[in-house]
Amino acid sequence: MEIGCAILAGGRSVRMGRDKATAEFRGAPLIRQVFDTVRQVFDDIMIVSSVHEAIEGVEAPVVSDLLPVQSPMVGIATALIHSVRDRVFVVACDMPFLCVEAIRCLVDEAGGEDITIPMAEGYYQPLHAIYGRSCLAPLLRLIGLNRLKVSGVLPYMVVKAIRDRACYYTPGGALIFSNINTAEELARINSGER
Repeated sequence: MEIGCAILAGGRSVRMGRDKATAEFRGAPLIRQVFDTVRQVFDDIMIVSSVHEAIEGVEAPVVSDLLPVQSPMVGIATALIHSVRDRVFVVACDMPFLCVEAIRCLVDEAGGEDITIPMAEGYYQPLHAIYGRSCLAPLLRLIGLNRLKVSGVLPYMVVKAIRDRACYYTPGGALIFSNINTAEELARINSGER
């Protein structure tokens, strides 16, 4: 099955106080850690962002959000519109623990459903999931109603939840879906803490 990839990098980064995608993580922009991981699985990768035209060290086209609304839901809809593939693995740009094994687990499990999504510790992980083009109309409808929480689309779709796999955890026991929200979290991880 042909699946594209979209890295969402257009967030406001309010708590970080600066652009998360380009924040330094172990000597490179944080998004590069994500890009270097996903390119081991996907050939067709795009960055969805209205705040970047290009990102140094990330050789992927940047497409602008289809609406001037900073929301992951808009980013997912944008990815589905721009992708030449019928399915897109969507991931946030600020997940430093992302791993190839967990992405491949989703790709291997994806079938005819609208969304293939990890569920870890009882929670869906919508910013590490595969969305089909069939999600586009419901996403646009919810955006039009200003209901911007990504999990809000799940009740309208055929969802395959891939529950609690070992690959969802780092060797230290942290969830790979953890993201970085503050400069303090980034500094702690850069220093080797989890």
